[in-house]
Amino acid sequence: MAGSEKDKIVQIMKETAGFAFMATCDGDAPTVRWVSPIVEDDLSIWVTTSASSNKVRRIRKNPKVSLLFADSPKGEREATVQGKAELISDLATRKRVWGLATFDLFAHFPGGPDSPDFCVLKVLPEEIRWRESWAEGNKVFRPRG
Repeated sequence: MAGSEKDKIVQIMKETAGFAFMATCDGDAPTVRWVSPIVEDDLSIWVTTSASSNKVRRIRKNPKVSLLFADSPKGEREATVQGKAELISDLATRKRVWGLATFDLFAHFPGGPDSPDFCVLKVLPEEIRWRESWAEGNKVFRPRG
C-alpha cells in the first residue's frame, strides 16, 4: 500500500466502513453498536444518527468514543480510533455530510438533512491503532491537533 501513513489509514477506514463499530460510555460501562461512518481524505470522520438516540444521550454526558474499522471476517486490516465525538447542529454541515453518504439516509430520515431528528457526529481522533496485515503488526498514529 503506497502513500503516507495517514493515507493508508484513510484507505483502510474507507474500505472497511461497512463493518465498523462505535463504543460510547454509559456510566462505567461501554456500549458498542454497528455504525456506518463516513471518512474523508483529510481524516474527518462523520457518523449520522438520530438526535434522540441513546448514543447521542451518552455522548452528551461523556464525549469519549472508540471506533473500530476491520476487514470482515478475518480482521487482517484494522483501524481503531480513540477520541471524542462532537455533536454538529449547523445545517450547512449536516447537508454536506448527507451528500457524502454512500448509503440511503432517506430510509432513516425521510425529511432529509433538514429533519429535526437527523444528527451528525464528528469524531475527533486522538489516537489511531492500525495495521495493514497481521504480519506487519500494529502501529500507532496520533493526528496533530
